[in-house]
Amino acid sequence: MFTNQQITDLPQHKSIVFEPLADKALLHAQLNWLLFFIPFCLVLAAVCYFNTDFAAMAQGYLLVAVPLLILLCTLYSVFSIKLQGSALRTHDIAFKKGIIWQQVTILPLARVQHIEIHRGPIERKLGLASLRLYSAGGMSADLQISGLTHEKCKNIRQFVQSYRHDETASEAAASEC
Repeated sequence: MFTNQQITDLPQHKSIVFEPLADKALLHAQLNWLLFFIPFCLVLAAVCYFNTDFAAMAQGYLLVAVPLLILLCTLYSVFSIKLQGSALRTHDIAFKKGIIWQQVTILPLARVQHIEIHRGPIERKLGLASLRLYSAGGMSADLQISGLTHEKCKNIRQFVQSYRHDETASEAAASEC
């Protein structure tokens, strides 16, 4: 006879101890914002230069709105980076992010099929990297952690690969019995 017992003792994700991102992760985020705002301000300046009617009408608003937008984006990146964290545990990897809507993603290591380490030019200069973990059946990364040191990404990749190797070895030994 089939029975389906109620599970009452689930592990709590709130008890996970998350490690903060690398020290240079905030600098990386702010440099990315800077790379957005420089062309944005140049385009805005060109529009104002070539369209004097728009410039006369919007000058006061732009002098207030653009610095305010830059300040808000800077504050957002500071709080966002400070609240992010990752945790590598025996059987899974967890990542938390979010300011208002906080999200914790936990990916079991047994489900990981593929791992990528991504490094853009700014990340290479700062010694940072992004880790992308893929599970079976997906085209996009199930878990992406940006702002880790390149060394930490390599260590996590090695840990996950050795976990998969240990798991397949134990499954092979169990099937032989």
